[in-house]
Amino acid sequence: MAYFKPIVYLLLLLLPLVEGYRQAIKPRPTTTTSEVVKPWRRTIYSTQREIVTPIVIAGVTLSAKPPASSDPLEPWVSLDKLGNPKTIKPKIEKGRTVDGHPDYSTYFKTVHTTTFSPEELKAHNLETDELYTEEFFEEEDETYVSLNPIIRCTPNRYRNKGLAKDISSEPFCTPFENVEWKLHETYFVTWYTKFFEDPETEKVAERVRLHLFYVKENPHEKGFKKRSLRAAFFSSETVKNVDGLYPIKVDEEWFQEKQEKRVLLAIQPEYISDEAFDPWSNGILLKIIKGARVAKNTKEQLALQDAGISDDTWYYVALSTPTVVVIACVAMYFFLFLNKKHRDIRDVRLFAVNQRRRVLGSFKDFKKYKKINNRPYSELPTHSKKSSKQG
Repeated sequence: MAYFKPIVYLLLLLLPLVEGYRQAIKPRPTTTTSEVVKPWRRTIYSTQREIVTPIVIAGVTLSAKPPASSDPLEPWVSLDKLGNPKTIKPKIEKGRTVDGHPDYSTYFKTVHTTTFSPEELKAHNLETDELYTEEFFEEEDETYVSLNPIIRCTPNRYRNKGLAKDISSEPFCTPFENVEWKLHETYFVTWYTKFFEDPETEKVAERVRLHLFYVKENPHEKGFKKRSLRAAFFSSETVKNVDGLYPIKVDEEWFQEKQEKRVLLAIQPEYISDEAFDPWSNGILLKIIKGARVAKNTKEQLALQDAGISDDTWYYVALSTPTVVVIACVAMYFFLFLNKKHRDIRDVRLFAVNQRRRVLGSFKDFKKYKKINNRPYSELPTHSKKSSKQG
């Protein structure tokens, strides 16, 4: 027992050293790559040769050389509501492909109608005076669109916009309405290419331009006033409509020394002139901000932002309400003062007096006293001094 106590004391002294010991964690080696996206060549339309130069935007490689063999599990790029890219990797679960490539159905196909006569068709069950009509879809020319790994915009991906969320966002899929784009960030704008069809020629526009306009905080309250292209602070070069895609990087010069700006994004097809172009017809509203918001918005502020109200207008509305009430009361006072000689309120006054004198009437006239066996004052027993004397 004498030897046991020194050992316990020694262990207690070494305990802090044991607790302070921790195995050193070796940092994981960082991997770097010297791979450079290089141009590549191909032959299109059987005889035409061309050099394709890939380009990397926001981490997405556009016009990259396709793999030698098609792979259903090849990654593709989706976009969030801001237009930020996100790589999606398909996988197989229980024999089914999950998160596979988007199916565009017939959105990018061209429909044709063919009519056959009985002589051409030679069908035994077709009458001699009957015609047969058939529709077929022509596949899209995928020579260039196949080099785009980003999901394309189709009408089934439209979102609703407006105060009541009852207006389609056509032709835009991204960005959503009232989102916030941050300074120096790059976002992909996507639209449905076949939306821009010339009503005169019924042909889809080959080229378009994108514009950004400064707008007032509450355009729905101010009115949808047409803005000329001179008011646009950003206009892209003419781009191919078939791509349905354009990257926009938020520039610091756009802020005009302010922390945030409300802007309108619109697309102008080539068949609409600058004078006839109305940005409000199919534009989308959003904000550009210099940085992330530090203060957390309340539920009321978020509701106002969803309704498109993000300035101090609602303060003015709240302050103007009592002012209107005071003005109405003053106006009523002067109206009564000027017409005091022409007012006859004797009926009202008499009614008020009668209400105060209700108890002075006959008890039998009141409903609540009808069931009580009341008698007039004359029928009540009387008391006299003579009757009270005893003989």
